[in-house]
Amino acid sequence: MRYTYAIERGAAEAAFAWTSRERRLLQVALESIAAAPSHPSDLEEPGAGGRTLLTRFFGRLAVTYWVDHAVTEVRIVDVFRD
Repeated sequence: MRYTYAIERGAAEAAFAWTSRERRLLQVALESIAAAPSHPSDLEEPGAGGRTLLTRFFGRLAVTYWVDHAVTEVRIVDVFRD
């Protein structure tokens, strides 16, 4: 089953400042995470409310998220670039 994704406001605002090329790479990364949310992450850390936050790296980009299996959605918490 394919998941959808929702991006937190702060993460979206950060990405708005990126170049169009970086935004396209981010879109590919988000689609990849939504297509396989159970794919092993590169990093796990505790988040607010006891959720486990997962981070995956895509070249220069990092995406932090958590998975809500009940509604088949990936919640994008933060995005970073080097």
